[in-house]
Amino acid sequence: MQCKLTRLSLLISGLFVAGAPAFAQTTPTTEVGTVTVQGSGGTAAATGLIQAEESPKARSSVNRDYIEKQSSNGNPYQMINLLPGVNTYDNDGTGLFGGNIRVRGFNSDQLGFTINGAPVNDSGNYAVYPQEYTDAENLCNIFVTQGSTDTEAPHVGATGGNIGMTTCAPEDERRIRVTNVLGSNSLWKRYVRFDSGKLFDGRFKFFLSYSKTTADKFKGAGGAIKDHVDFGANLDLGQGSFINGSILYNKAINNNYRSLTKAQIAQYGTGYDFGTKAPVHQPALAGTAQNDTTYSPNASIANDNYYAYSLNPFKNWLATVNGHFQLSPTSSIDVDPYFWYGFGTGGNQLQNVKEGGVAGASQVGGGVRDINGDGDRLDTVYAYQGSVQKTFRPGVTFKFNQQLDNHKLMAGYWYERSRQQQNGPFSPVDSNGNIADLWLENSDQWLRNADGSVLQYRDTMTISTAQSIFLQDSINLMNDKLNVQVGGRYSSIDRDFTNYPSSGSSSGTASNASAGYYKVKKSYADLLPSLGLRFQLDERQSVFFNAAKNFKAPGNFSYFNLLSGGSIVNGQLVGATQRAVPVDKETSWNYDLGYRYNTDKWMFSSSVFYIDYHNRIASAYNADTNSKTDYNVGDSTSKGFELESGYALTRNLSMYGSLSYIKSKMKDDMRNSATQVLPTSGKEFPDTPNWLSALSLQYQQDGWYVFGQAKYTGNRYTTLVNDDSIGGYTVFNAGAGITLPSTSWMKKPTIRLNAYNLFDKQYLNLSSGSGSQFTTNANTVNGISGSAPSFYVGAPRTFTVTLTADF
Repeated sequence: MQCKLTRLSLLISGLFVAGAPAFAQTTPTTEVGTVTVQGSGGTAAATGLIQAEESPKARSSVNRDYIEKQSSNGNPYQMINLLPGVNTYDNDGTGLFGGNIRVRGFNSDQLGFTINGAPVNDSGNYAVYPQEYTDAENLCNIFVTQGSTDTEAPHVGATGGNIGMTTCAPEDERRIRVTNVLGSNSLWKRYVRFDSGKLFDGRFKFFLSYSKTTADKFKGAGGAIKDHVDFGANLDLGQGSFINGSILYNKAINNNYRSLTKAQIAQYGTGYDFGTKAPVHQPALAGTAQNDTTYSPNASIANDNYYAYSLNPFKNWLATVNGHFQLSPTSSIDVDPYFWYGFGTGGNQLQNVKEGGVAGASQVGGGVRDINGDGDRLDTVYAYQGSVQKTFRPGVTFKFNQQLDNHKLMAGYWYERSRQQQNGPFSPVDSNGNIADLWLENSDQWLRNADGSVLQYRDTMTISTAQSIFLQDSINLMNDKLNVQVGGRYSSIDRDFTNYPSSGSSSGTASNASAGYYKVKKSYADLLPSLGLRFQLDERQSVFFNAAKNFKAPGNFSYFNLLSGGSIVNGQLVGATQRAVPVDKETSWNYDLGYRYNTDKWMFSSSVFYIDYHNRIASAYNADTNSKTDYNVGDSTSKGFELESGYALTRNLSMYGSLSYIKSKMKDDMRNSATQVLPTSGKEFPDTPNWLSALSLQYQQDGWYVFGQAKYTGNRYTTLVNDDSIGGYTVFNAGAGITLPSTSWMKKPTIRLNAYNLFDKQYLNLSSGSGSQFTTNANTVNGISGSAPSFYVGAPRTFTVTLTADF
């Protein structure tokens, strides 16, 4: 493993130490915001993986030049995988089955994600689902700010920076674009986009696109189907004012991949997945107890489960408006409203439900009614149950911009009110694997208790009101050589959480922790200052420094299952006490010191960073409540460096490389119960490899190109006490494309070939959930029994062929 790192790092280091003096000439540039975009042919930016950043903080991005050469079924995680500090994996090479990302060790739920400026993290637990957001054909830019969240960013859950996606504007000329993608595992994507071209004297234009993607899993039964619609419109109001709007709609169902422990991999192999045998019901017989779980035809179900009951149906839409109004040559106002709606379910949804029987009075709602219709309540019956979530999330950001001499002032306000309902109803299933209500939208199909109430393992409502007031001054000094950015925002979130009585158990049997009604009202707030300095040494070289404070409020799952004690009498919980919320906000101070070198032929960016966490949040097993619980695992630090460089070897041949090192350390031992303490002090955070490196080589000429990529991910620990780990690996990708001559009826016909994991490398990724969920210890530590971490098997070699043409 160490040898692999050395070989790849030597290649990349050659890119970093290449001599800049050989290239004295530069080409004209066009400034777009804080990014300088240069012509791609024969330049350091030709790969689309690096741009001349001017921000006084660590920042990396990919643009359309790179995105359009990748397989268009890919998700945003895959698009930024080569950038420094980014550690990401995809559950499947198709991009349809999710994955996870960490940047500088920050998990996805510690990063702020936006699409056209609107936040898309889950409003409750900040989770991110990359397969639900965009079609790659409509993406023009994805940026990553490593460590420091932008002053105006609409987030209250981002301690580790932000990732932003920007969709492409409508085309100036009318066109219809058609794309077909065919690939491994029966992948088929059909995409069509209509651009109106400029209308109404050139002031208005729009596009509308639709895609449908289907694929099978690379192992086990099942697959994915996704329908996606994007709409974008630009209205030029004149005098520098404009209104841009966008709408995205996504509806998808995908079967899950089974995560495996090392013991399961050793016993069954890496191809082990969910079973294909549907569970059947034991024939009903009045007066006797039937039990589907012990019925002999279901003997393998408990171990194998059933693939068709492990799936993730979800649909969502997002509407955004970006209104920019120029009040004068030096002042403007931006008004950016948005609305997010999401509905879906997921998880491993095969459950066994026990009817109420004689013990019904001691269960919520009097216990479960007769399910199998035999006239008694003695049976245990298989059913389908999901973690349903419905979210309504409106918000708006106001910004006022003013140029005063050498000061560029920005002041603004962000407001959002999210209403998130989370419940867990049960639907009947038949003996052929059919589900009465797969989406869990029809309450008439749900199982009920004796008193007529819906049987649910959870039933909650979270109303989250978030807001920020922010102010920033960007000051140019010393003939614009020195730029100073001083900013601050005061961010807050008010959580109003209601728990309605539910069984609290996926089997339908009572758990007192959620069996009663209770409310939690919590507020979290912090003042978040930031300071950025950039000094231009000469026209090529600059240095920068950044310091910023970030914070993350606890997710709403911290409010679940807070009741203890008591008993259920006549279907209602009495005598219970409500525990305090077990976790407080997480904060971090991020410090960056960097150097940039930019010419037409060579771009280089480097930074050293230090992160000081306080009350870092992680989710782990709580022995007192017998459940996963968010913890403040104490203070911790992370430090390291990041390098990236783009180099034009010739007019047609260009390279890109990145190299990252991080060392994290927890400062405190973790108490996971009243009497149990785990020795986490001095340990590293799980799933945070010390080394990451990437290399891309691209040749492009006269309408055709070919490229190769390599990404090394170092070894990393898999538990909080560092008593288990997995090794590093290198994955190679490749691609090629050619644009053929246009005809009288078809323009720019293009063929692309992409290969993922070219050499079919076998590797594992930690299954740590979207909420920073970690196994505390794999082995017995301080008398505390361990549990085995689980892993996703890396996707094998995958090919796609893309055919695109305009009409």
